[in-house]
Amino acid sequence: MSNFEVKINAKTHLVVEKESGRCLGGVGANFYRPFVFPFYTPAGHTVVQEFAFDHPFHNGVFVGQGPIRVGEREAGFWAAPPQRSFTDKVFANMGRMDTQKTVDITPHADGVTFVQKVIWRDANEEPLIDEIRTVNLFSLPDATLCDMTSEKIANYGAVIYPQTKFGSIGIRVEPRLLPVLGGVIIGDKNRVGNADVVHEDDSDFVAYQNLLFGHGHFGVFMTILDEDTRGPWFIRDYGMALYNPTWRETLTTPAGDSWKISLRVVAYDGELAEARAGRWQKTS
Repeated sequence: MSNFEVKINAKTHLVVEKESGRCLGGVGANFYRPFVFPFYTPAGHTVVQEFAFDHPFHNGVFVGQGPIRVGEREAGFWAAPPQRSFTDKVFANMGRMDTQKTVDITPHADGVTFVQKVIWRDANEEPLIDEIRTVNLFSLPDATLCDMTSEKIANYGAVIYPQTKFGSIGIRVEPRLLPVLGGVIIGDKNRVGNADVVHEDDSDFVAYQNLLFGHGHFGVFMTILDEDTRGPWFIRDYGMALYNPTWRETLTTPAGDSWKISLRVVAYDGELAEARAGRWQKTS
């Protein structure tokens, strides 16, 4: 028996606890891509940004990749309109993630799981890859969790994912958590400071945390769910936070095979401590 229900507002599926009315967050899609927004701490503070003025394609908790090659065809799935300038190269040969209308929704005791089927189409609307996107929004007593898995399937030929900084799964952080407003970035082994403490490095987790006026501390925590994987992380002070397997090397997928990546994102109130971080890494 589930304690949670889904309330639909336009194209956003909001996960709400029946008895308390607590909203965990929302799952949905626009014309160009699916993503998670909003995403709330137990006290109701969002920890991700729907988009930034200078990066309108950084959307909540999201997946992106650019470029992708199948045979002689290539398309980028990092940027999405609105375009930032007349000369922005990131918008060249742009594809889109066509999220299918049917979404599998499964409430469970602690939240709701969504399975979205997505066709990644090139600039001519021809399919390059298929994706199964799984999002599990669920609650713990001291946090809200979002587990996102992206399984990209090479159904239209062998796929090459070139080495790039434009990938693969991550978040756009809520501005109130950023160093410019007094926030700190935290990594494992007691690393605390700005993005330099974890950028381009490995870590069991990465978190952004700040003291919110009238509330106390709150933050957003990320850990990689892929087995025996600690990075690489692409972390910026301005709020781009990614787990990017293609940062260091090109990946390839033979025809018919798939490439799967998974990230856990945690919205929390209070201060991060080693014990909390350990529980969130182990909780299934």
